[in-house]
Amino acid sequence: MNLLTLFWAEMRRELILLLRYPFELVSKLIWNLGFALMIFYGFQSVGGGLPGFEQGQMGRLLGLLITYIAINGISNATELIAEETQTGTLEQAALSPPPLVLILFFRDVAQFLENLIRFALVMAIAMALTGVRFHLNVPAIALLLFLMFLGTEGIGMVLGAAALLYKRVATLSQFAVMLVFGLAVLPLDKLPGWMGLFVDNFPFTKALLLLRQVAINDVSLGTLVANGAVLGLLINALVYLGLGWACFLWAERTARDWGTLNQY
Repeated sequence: MNLLTLFWAEMRRELILLLRYPFELVSKLIWNLGFALMIFYGFQSVGGGLPGFEQGQMGRLLGLLITYIAINGISNATELIAEETQTGTLEQAALSPPPLVLILFFRDVAQFLENLIRFALVMAIAMALTGVRFHLNVPAIALLLFLMFLGTEGIGMVLGAAALLYKRVATLSQFAVMLVFGLAVLPLDKLPGWMGLFVDNFPFTKALLLLRQVAINDVSLGTLVANGAVLGLLINALVYLGLGWACFLWAERTARDWGTLNQY
């Protein structure tokens, strides 16, 4: 099957779901905005007078607004496996002409594009309500979010591989989600040194630091490209994506050998 045809099929599927279930879309918007504002104003009430607090609040709000893009990348694979298994269509998808891993990847890319539009809307509302003003370098923000998505997609594929083999991995997925929320809220430079190696190389963290430079400090995309920051994020994202892709292919092959691909 032509890859463009497969991608367009997944985009159409995503559009149909949006039009068919508008209440779900509105609920997601309210949840994304409400959670971010709750945490933002919660920190505002306890630390508003501290030196440098407002700068930290801007970074915290930005982190909270992009968490759901990272979370979707992490959790989509396990949700797809669980959904397809429970409806009894996973085996059918695995036997279709395109590989299952490609179906998973293009479905997640289609959802990422929808999330990007939702992110812009939620960000605009949050800026209007809080008075925070970000530098809206749209090409730079979109590029960094896409690279972040590729990295978190790799982690999601690892979790999806576990779901293929062991089916119920909700606790592991929830841990990854809580990790992203923690990194979005906490000051990264205050974390213990022993966490540095992991945190510094986590796709969400690397992207968040660059997004803060662009949206808060008004650093240009050209500057980030020139100093190698974008290249570093790209390599990081491709490493995570490659590892996730390999894990998923191995798990799918193993599940076929065990005969448990469509069991739940």
